[in-house]
Amino acid sequence: MPTPHMSPALSIAASLSPDIRQDIGIQVLSRSQPVSHLADQHQVSRKFIYQQGDRAQQTLNESFAPSQGDDDVLFHLPVTKNWLYQLILGLVLICHSSYRGVVELLRDLFDTPISVGTVHNRLEAAAATAVELNQSQDLSGIEVGLLDEIFQADKPVLVGVDAASTYCYLLQGARHRDEDTWGWHLLDNMEPDRSRISAYDFSGCRSLSKQR
Repeated sequence: MPTPHMSPALSIAASLSPDIRQDIGIQVLSRSQPVSHLADQHQVSRKFIYQQGDRAQQTLNESFAPSQGDDDVLFHLPVTKNWLYQLILGLVLICHSSYRGVVELLRDLFDTPISVGTVHNRLEAAAATAVELNQSQDLSGIEVGLLDEIFQADKPVLVGVDAASTYCYLLQGARHRDEDTWGWHLLDNMEPDRSRISAYDFSGCRSLSKQR
C-alpha cells in the first residue's frame, strides 16, 4: 500500500513556529497585506492564512470578553463511582476530613448518600493497594536508614527513612516498639538481602547502616 505524502504547503505550515503563526494572524487582522501575498511569502495555502487570522480574532475576542460572574458555568465534570472514590481519598488524606465529614459533603453537595462504613471500606481498599506498591519497591540502594517512632492515637508507628533521598521505606503501626519488634519489621523490609544489615542503633534517632 503506497505511503501518503504530505503536500509541500502542508509540510511548511506544520514547521512554522508559534511566533510566525502569531505574526501571520496579526497581519491578517490588520489587513496590512493581501492574504494571497502572505500565502506566497510563507509558501503556505490561503486556507492556512485564514485559519491563523481566525485564531488571532478568537484570542482577541476572549481577551476583551466581560469577566465571568460567580454563577457562570466554568466547566462540566463527569462524576463516576471511581471519581467519587478518589474524592473520598482526597478528602481524608489531603483535607484530613473525618469519615462523617465525607458523608456530609457527598450528601449536601452531590446529593449522594453513603455510609461511614463505605468510606472506611474505600480507605481500606486503597491501603491494600498501597501495601502492594510499597512491597514492590527496590530498597537495595538504601545505605543508611534513619529510624524513629511516631504515635497515632497513642499507638506507636515505626518509621524508616533513607538518609540520602528521604524516601520513607517503613511506616508500620505496631503494638510494641522494643528491639524485637523493630528487628522483625526491618528484616521483613530488607528481604531478600538480610545479610547486608550490619548495625542497629537504638540511641536517640535510630540509624541503620548497611555494608556495601
